Amino acid sequence: MKKHPIDRLVAYSLQGGFPQFVFVVALFLGAIALTYTPREEEPQIVVPMIDVWVDVPNLSARQVERQVTVPLEKLIKQVPGIEHIYSASHDGGLSVTLRFEVGEDRERALLNTYNKLYSNQDKIPEVAANWIVKPIEVVDVAILMVGLFSTSPDLYSDYELRRMAQEVSTVIQSLPNTSEVNVVGGRSRSIQVSLDLQALAARQTSVMNVVDALALSNQLSRHGDLAMGQKNIVIESGDVIRDLQALNNIVVNVINGKMVMLKDIAEIRDGPSEPQSYQWLEFANEAANGVGNKQLQDKYPMVTISVAKQKGSNAVTVADDVLAKMAELQTQLLPAEVHYEYLRNYGQTANEKVNNLTSSLAFAVFTVVVFIGVFLGWRQAIVVALAVPICYGLTLMLDLAFGYTINRVTLFALILSLGLLVDDPITGIDNITRFLGYKKSSKSDNIINAMSEIRPALIMSTVTIILAFVPLAFITGMMGPYMAPMAFNVPVSVVISTFVAFAITPWLASKLLKPSTTEIADKTNGIYSRLLNPLIANKSRSKLGLWIVLVLFVVSCALPLLRMVPLKLLPFDNKNEIQVLIDMPEGTSLEQTAAQVEDVIRTVKLLPEVKAIASYIGQPSPIDFNGMVRQHYLRKASNLAELRITLLDKTEREHQSHGIVLRLRELLAPMQQQHLSLKVIEVPPGPPVLSTFVAEIYAEPFVSPEVHQAAALGLISRLKSEAHVVEIDSTITSEQLIWRFVADKQKAALSGISTVDINNALTVAIASKRAGTYQVENDATPVPIDVKLAFADRQSLTDILSLQVIGQNGIAQLDNGLGLEASPQSLVSLAELGQWQQTKVSQPILHKDLVPVIYVTAELSGRTPAEVIADLSADLKTQDNSESVSENSWQYRTYLQPGGGAQWELPEGTSYSFSGEGEWKITIDVFRDMGIAFAFALVGIFFLLKLQTSSSALALIIMSAIPLTIIGIMPGFWLLNQFGERTIAGAPDPILFTATAMIGMIALAGIVVRNSLILVEFITLARGNGMNIKEALLAAGEVRMRPVLLTAGTTMLGNLVITLDPVFSGLALAIIFGIIASTLFSLFVVPIVYYLVFEDKPQAQLQEQTL
Repeated sequence: MKKHPIDRLVAYSLQGGFPQFVFVVALFLGAIALTYTPREEEPQIVVPMIDVWVDVPNLSARQVERQVTVPLEKLIKQVPGIEHIYSASHDGGLSVTLRFEVGEDRERALLNTYNKLYSNQDKIPEVAANWIVKPIEVVDVAILMVGLFSTSPDLYSDYELRRMAQEVSTVIQSLPNTSEVNVVGGRSRSIQVSLDLQALAARQTSVMNVVDALALSNQLSRHGDLAMGQKNIVIESGDVIRDLQALNNIVVNVINGKMVMLKDIAEIRDGPSEPQSYQWLEFANEAANGVGNKQLQDKYPMVTISVAKQKGSNAVTVADDVLAKMAELQTQLLPAEVHYEYLRNYGQTANEKVNNLTSSLAFAVFTVVVFIGVFLGWRQAIVVALAVPICYGLTLMLDLAFGYTINRVTLFALILSLGLLVDDPITGIDNITRFLGYKKSSKSDNIINAMSEIRPALIMSTVTIILAFVPLAFITGMMGPYMAPMAFNVPVSVVISTFVAFAITPWLASKLLKPSTTEIADKTNGIYSRLLNPLIANKSRSKLGLWIVLVLFVVSCALPLLRMVPLKLLPFDNKNEIQVLIDMPEGTSLEQTAAQVEDVIRTVKLLPEVKAIASYIGQPSPIDFNGMVRQHYLRKASNLAELRITLLDKTEREHQSHGIVLRLRELLAPMQQQHLSLKVIEVPPGPPVLSTFVAEIYAEPFVSPEVHQAAALGLISRLKSEAHVVEIDSTITSEQLIWRFVADKQKAALSGISTVDINNALTVAIASKRAGTYQVENDATPVPIDVKLAFADRQSLTDILSLQVIGQNGIAQLDNGLGLEASPQSLVSLAELGQWQQTKVSQPILHKDLVPVIYVTAELSGRTPAEVIADLSADLKTQDNSESVSENSWQYRTYLQPGGGAQWELPEGTSYSFSGEGEWKITIDVFRDMGIAFAFALVGIFFLLKLQTSSSALALIIMSAIPLTIIGIMPGFWLLNQFGERTIAGAPDPILFTATAMIGMIALAGIVVRNSLILVEFITLARGNGMNIKEALLAAGEVRMRPVLLTAGTTMLGNLVITLDPVFSGLALAIIFGIIASTLFSLFVVPIVYYLVFEDKPQAQLQEQTL
């Protein structure tokens, strides 16, 4: 009889050469993969984004929206691959953000956008003055933030620090694999020409006289070469301003033959420009941060150097290179009073995470091997232990080949697969040990026969695991790339383990194992038989057992519906950084915002876990991926600030970072006022969102902005009454006044003064006007010459009105009888030309996909978006739902009876959506995709089992235990929430059933089918050997109980270390609780169902097909 190809592979492996070769090659390839595979903390999620900025001078927000934004959105909508288009129209300009589909090629997206915009410039309204296209992507996110600070601010202020940081950034940029290196903060160098109003008036000179004189004097022209004799000489004329003396002596005006020099009317200063933002670094009182023997507890000026890495490079290597270079620069370049603090180091966190998980993986392997050694014997344990490095080595090499990095998800996939990949060798070893007891055949034949007996079951179980996990690769949205390493690594490692079970394990078994004398027919009176026998004594007892299981199943499924098991996308991670956003009312001065930031910092310092606090006022910090999606890089205004808080090491903290966030929110709650908005942001472990809770309020066409805003304010009012809903905000801005100088055009015309003249004069007075560049040889950036009024002269509108404006020559003319001649140029103060009028800044008009929208955002302290959204939806008063819900505390609500009784309603013509930009959107998508994937896996497994067993009934029996794993999972999560600290700072902190727990359920499907399939295969074999159905059930169970319990034990041990991770603990808990239930179902429920279905059927109807 011709042998099966896999039986021939087993026979070939017993010769020894092939297994040894595979073992050596796997170790070698694994070592290469570990060395060269890039490391990062999280999988990179590629979401290309492009900002389009357009200046539209003189138009109001409504005009900008109608005349420019809508045509531009309609044009951009034609670009392929766009997921959403966001726009914001405001007075004088607009911004449009294009967010492309996840995984869209960045270069292609950018090329298509440029092509669409530049090839349709004729369709851009002519009122659009300037436009800029700026791409943003995850590769732009800095992996390092270095805070350069000075302990002697009088000696080295932020001005000097910025100059040092510019030199440091140049050195860092030269390092390999660094991408964008930026310097954030600090005042830059400028030549400030501060005009004296009284001196200008006394010398009859206008501010534009100064600007024009500087611009015309600061000229150097090269005219070419001139041949003189045998040489060519270069001819130049004029000169640029190279020193302050030359600048002081520039002639600005000539009055009655007397020169007016710049030094007569202005104070000239070479130094830091006026601050547009503030940055400083503070250390918490109890933080062990010191330089030398000095404890750092004061406020220190700081600038930030951000470093991004090249796409595909190793974050750990790049970070280490920068760290080494900074240590070198500290001794060679930086003064003793200047130090640096790492505010973000993704290289270090990635390395720590990888090292910790590698240690966890090694510990899991060790415990699994010890477990096998205790229950199977040390020889069997060695065989299984040698299979593990082969599987991991080849899997890591495939990761490198297919472009996957070593990150948190990759390593958790390997830890998860540990329990699965040792199952095949354990099953093979157990059966080989049993077959070695037969003396009638040779050792080699016994090993081949043992593997042949379980071959169909092993192959089928491997295929079922592949079917269970591969659909995860089709999860859409940002969770797709995040979970992709899981969908790749688990099936690959299990396939390799099956190969090892047939190609390596038999040879190792032949060298190490001793025979067993126990045969299948002897095992009919063990502990398993004593437990199962009463359950299959008669059909009524078996049916009663199944009814009990069904009741447990229904109760378990009801736990999430009763909110006894909270559902959420992803749990909270344990990071070393927290961000606090501080929003003051529009129009707040930089100094007032800075004073408020100091109050917030004093509160933050009350937390003992805080190490350092970096403050950014008026300018955003370098973005992380979360900030990129939330567009924090747009937070440039005097009323906006943020804090970057670094925490002590995880081993020194009482709570994880989420617990610290809950406590910080409680501390900051009294400061939340109408004029102050504080948001505490923690870095999400997976895809970022605009906010945890986001409601989009839409208005139909022709609905007034006031009605649209009233709808948003109604929802905000309802949210404020909801428990544990905090940091409620919206995109409605506070009122900001405009003081507009309106000129009397007739009066101005009589003096030859135009509106442009007035505008230029006010530009100098209010801001500054660049009059050229100061030529310096060694500065890293050009040094501007800024002309403006002295600070004291521009602190009141009345003072500004005393500014004098000179008329243009030739506009006002006189008739001298012979013709027209130019009137003398008039020098007139602004007070004589017009007056101030008060108006308001227009509300920004936001669009999403061309539809006007107002966003209402909030964070949830301890509650899940699903709960809050269900309650809000139930309380919404509509025509179909006008009955009021009785008041009900949030703890007693369920999904069957949601709502708190506080009704709210939307004005006619408005609508809402909770599934747009918040976590709920991704939650729906992920659980939908996983549900579809799970259903697809179940259908695929069914048809595969039916093909193998030639029986739909047998296939369904084998699969019957899959849904029943919920009996272990849901009560397990409920039980965990009854113990431990489940409230922090008055907010609930439950154990959550998350997307990772759902992956655990999917993994259980493969495990359950594997055990059930092998059990049914043995039952069928036993019946084929002449046993009746009860004897076959008992005998097969006795043989399979030990390997089933062993595989369950190894899976549980392999997942124990995952329970320590805050993100993937849900996966481990689901598998641990589910494996307990699934083991019982595989060993007892499957035989009971088999007994009820096939008791009266002859064995001839159950013949199986072989692979």
